[in-house]
Amino acid sequence: MKQKYMITVADMELSIVSDATPEEVENVVGILDRRMRDINLKSPHCTKNEAAILCALSYCSERISMQESYKKMESEAFRYAAENERLRKTIEKLQAETESLKGDITVMRSLLDRAMGANADGTIPPAPEAPSTYVPKPFSKANAAASEQISAFDETSDASTDTPLPEAKPRANGEKSRVGNMFDLLTFNDKV
Repeated sequence: MKQKYMITVADMELSIVSDATPEEVENVVGILDRRMRDINLKSPHCTKNEAAILCALSYCSERISMQESYKKMESEAFRYAAENERLRKTIEKLQAETESLKGDITVMRSLLDRAMGANADGTIPPAPEAPSTYVPKPFSKANAAASEQISAFDETSDASTDTPLPEAKPRANGEKSRVGNMFDLLTFNDKV
């Protein structure tokens, strides 16, 4: 409801009508009065009307600046809202993927428990001991033959006798040479 107020700004009495409360009117009048008095102190030759016009210009400038800031903040708020929505969808997708992975882990854990023969109380029995001797499996025909020769040599040989090794065949220029019988895969080019 509009009310009539008598106000004094920079020693000028005015009658205004406003729907604001008396406290709000008093607050606005106090700010305006201080601003006009500051202008009169800085420019003593400035009249009260000129000070009022300068105050009005200053407040209009501030209002325009605030409106531009508001528009900028509003557009940023829309941008942030769109970004938040995108991030929310990403989080939902990642949560679904996490739940799927948890399910996979549960299945893998149960398979592993069954494979290792887990006890009824859920404890995993100790792993079986490794064999005391390591017998490598041959990985090529040449290595298989070499392994058989070494085994036969170990069984028949005596530590005190030396058996001569077979002589190496001479290689043609540019032919790849093999390093030892057991290293079938390691070769290099001879440049003689």
